[in-house]
Amino acid sequence: MNLLENPPFPLLFFLALAGDTFWGGRFYRFHPVVAMGRSGRWLERIFLRAGSRPGVLRCFGILLVLAIVLLFGGGSALVLVLLDREGRGDVASVLTVLWGYQLLAGKSLEDHVSDVYAGLASGSLPRARQALSKIVGRDTENLDLSGIVRGAVESLSENANDAFVAPLFFFAFGGLPLLMAYKGVSTLDSQVGYKHAPYRELGWASARADDLLAFLPARLSLLLLVVFFGFSAARRRGLPFRRIFEEALEDRLSHPSPNSAHAMSAFAALLGIRLGGGASYQGTWTPKPWIGTGRETLLAEDLSDALRLFRRFRQALLLFSGAVLAAALSVRLLSGEG
Repeated sequence: MNLLENPPFPLLFFLALAGDTFWGGRFYRFHPVVAMGRSGRWLERIFLRAGSRPGVLRCFGILLVLAIVLLFGGGSALVLVLLDREGRGDVASVLTVLWGYQLLAGKSLEDHVSDVYAGLASGSLPRARQALSKIVGRDTENLDLSGIVRGAVESLSENANDAFVAPLFFFAFGGLPLLMAYKGVSTLDSQVGYKHAPYRELGWASARADDLLAFLPARLSLLLLVVFFGFSAARRRGLPFRRIFEEALEDRLSHPSPNSAHAMSAFAALLGIRLGGGASYQGTWTPKPWIGTGRETLLAEDLSDALRLFRRFRQALLLFSGAVLAAALSVRLLSGEG
């Protein structure tokens, strides 16, 4: 069985996930998301100069999504096909692992949130606020310890799907091209998916496409978190597992986005805390529904627990992918391939 010449996709998937788990998204100078961001900004400037009417901007927004998806999703598919036709399947495999692991942002997300906890652990609220300001859009200057922890846990839990589970989902079911397409849409949504002019119209297609693509992964995130860690959380909180599951489901739609609260609700139920409740943005308080039924006043230890939960979640998915790989290799060996 020659794995170097014809590696099965589960092996490539496992290696990419292992790279993100233990190393994180290095090679930033050549990172695909950097290219996506620059391409999106270039096209955005062209479209904004070309028209200002709402209908025209919406059409340009659709073209923007299609252009990025074709450029990166279609482009990566074309590169892999051409390499395979030239007998360079080894190079195609290396690119699949390299780009795949760079587009999984689980370790990067954990590192950024860990910087917030490092500030809290050192007793420096200003340091923690500064670290938090890099990963959230809310005002952080006047947040107390509980507010800092809440913002960090909300960012970690919400992005557990957007930055990790959703990319894994599309990588697993569509390979590198579908992963590239999803990350292209996600990057566009972060750049132009705003509710103020002119992005309300230009970013409409990006925001809707991102909501659609993240719909299934968001619900899968909630399910996996509760299945993996619900029983231990139930023992720790002195509740039946059914109640943990019900808590996670109760507030999964308590967010303006149809997807964002699913993982947040699971984290709140598993940790026994309350998230949401509102935040200040550019000096204006924005009320939000509460998520969870646990403690409202949060401690630094809650952020440590959230980071530990996310780390264990990533490790559990790595172990699961390893089991799938072992099964695939066993089938391949028994069938006499390689």
